[in-house]
This record gives sequence, structure tokens and C-alpha cells, in this order.
Amino acid sequence: MLWWLIVLICYPLKVVAVMGNCGSFFGALIFVRTPFYFLKQIIFSITVCASSCVSGISDVGIAKLGDGLPFLQSLDVSRCIKLSDKGLKAVALGCQKLRQLHITGCRLITDNLLLSLSKSCLQLENLGAAGCNSITDTGISALADGCHHIKFLDISKCNKVGDPGVCKVAEVSSSHLVSIKLLDCSKVGDRSIYSLAKCCSNLETLVIGGCRNISDASIQALALACSSSLRSLRMDWCLKITDTSLRSLLSNCELLVAIDVGCCDQITDVAFQDGEGNGFRSELKVLKISSCVRLTVAGVSSVIKSFKALEYLDVRSCPQVTRDSCEQAGIQFPSACKVNFYGSLLESDPSAERFF
Repeated sequence: MLWWLIVLICYPLKVVAVMGNCGSFFGALIFVRTPFYFLKQIIFSITVCASSCVSGISDVGIAKLGDGLPFLQSLDVSRCIKLSDKGLKAVALGCQKLRQLHITGCRLITDNLLLSLSKSCLQLENLGAAGCNSITDTGISALADGCHHIKFLDISKCNKVGDPGVCKVAEVSSSHLVSIKLLDCSKVGDRSIYSLAKCCSNLETLVIGGCRNISDASIQALALACSSSLRSLRMDWCLKITDTSLRSLLSNCELLVAIDVGCCDQITDVAFQDGEGNGFRSELKVLKISSCVRLTVAGVSSVIKSFKALEYLDVRSCPQVTRDSCEQAGIQFPSACKVNFYGSLLESDPSAERFF
């Protein structure tokens, strides 16, 4: 079999990038069989990249990391679609200093891996498992039982996870939790938000887009509890959210820089009226209000007056807000603010997405 491997090593060896057509990940075998034993002691981070390599990585190769790299702290095998619990359980057992694990898009992963992580990788702080849709509340709860210091958790599109798992993470990780992403986790509701508000006083980033059972009451609780920490909140398609939630967030969360309420069709101009007079404290930079069909140019005018630091405004698919209607109303957008009037909602803008 033809294969090639390029390894980029920078001292100190915190980042190792493995690229190329690696077949069943023979690159891992090179590390464990090398006579240079010191390499095994100082390789801290491995990121698998390049699509030609990702498709060929299997459990057989990845398991060798567990045998040969006991000091590994960070592993990113996102979108390695052939990987299952078998290979990564070997990594969990052999790499007990692991702090970061990214397995986004590895759809064969189940709760069994999370159980192994909870038993072996007690220092784990960052888990990216978006799209691992076999994971359930049982697995997330098991993870929290052993890994008490989770700071960053992304289980977006894990649609079998709901309030029991999220509440367990919130209660155990508590003030350690900085970011949790639950995009399209349709079983997540108010109970999760109340738990985050109660336990996670240092929460900075929350993604709950598509969680349609979340209501104003829990968001108001969050706005009060995390008023000194919350920076980014994505809650597009949370259809129960109204002006009440938005006003509470903008009035209380002094560090809030980015918010997405796209497709929340109960949002109106009232959410932004008299912002300066009513004490909006946020230094908002990114506001996404696409498909808020009740919004008019009056609401946009209030936004511009209230948020002087605004850098990005998304008003796509707002039928009453167009470039022409804004010009006719005499609205002058700041030169530093990019206003997105047109385009498909399926298209993302990197200048805004980096906040979420």
C-alpha cells in the first residue's frame, strides 16, 4: 500500500500535525516503534488533518496511540468516520493525561467511550463531540461522574441528549464550565437553562439554537445569574423566546458581544426600543436577527442608536427591513458595521460565526 506521512514538529512539542494518505494510520505506528523514546515523553498534542488522511484512519491505528503516548494531552480526530469506541477506548486507557478530545462527526461513537473517559481521563477539560448522535443522557452523565472539570463541551446535534445529561454536567462542572454548545439538541429545555444559571457562574458561551422548548423564564434567570460572564448566546429557532428575553439579556449582561435570535418570530421592535434610556449595558458587536418577520426599520434604527460598537448586523429574510427601506428611513449605518441584507440563511459568515 502506498502511503506517505508528513510530521511537523515544533519545539516544545505541543502540536503535531499528521497529514496525508495514511491508510489505517501507520503514522501512529511510527511514533510507538521509534527508537527515540524521548519523543513519546514530549508529544502533547496530535491533530489529524487533510481529508485524504481522515477517511482512512481506523481503530487499529488510533489504538496504538494509547500504547505509545502516555503523555498525550490533546487529540483531534474529528470526522474520522471509521473510528469507533474500540480505538478511542484504548486511547482513553493509555493516555490518562488527556485534557482535550475532539471527535466531531465520529458517528460510531457511543456512550461506552464517555464511560471510559470518566474512568481514565479525570483531567479532561474539553470535549468536542458534535454530531455523535448515538450519545445519550446516560453517557453525558457518566462523563460528568468522573470528569469534574469540564470547561468546554460541544454536543451539538446529539439529539438523544436532554435535560438529565446537561443538568448533571452543570451541577458537577459548576464554575469550571465556560462554554456549552447544544445546537439542535431538541430535548433540551428550561430545566437545563435553570441548572446552568444556578451552577455555572462563569459561563461565557451558550449555544441553544434549535432548542424549541426553551422559554423566557429560564433565559431571564440566566441573564441575571451570568450577568458578569456571558459573552455569546446563540438561540436561533427558539420559538418561545420573546422581546422579554432579549431585553433582559441586553440590560443585564454587560459583557455580551454576540447574540443570535434568528427565526425567533416573536421578536419585535419593542426588544430594542429606548435602549439607551432603559440602561442597555451590552457592548454588542454581533447581532443576528434574520427572519424576525415582525421587525421593522424602526427596530433597526433603535439597534443602531443603542449599540455603538456593532460590527455585524444580520437582517436577512426580514420582509420589512431591506436596504431600500432603511435608506428611505434615513438610517445611517456605522462605517465599521457590516449589514447583511441578502443571501440564503444556509450561508454562514465567518466574521460572525467565530463568536459562536
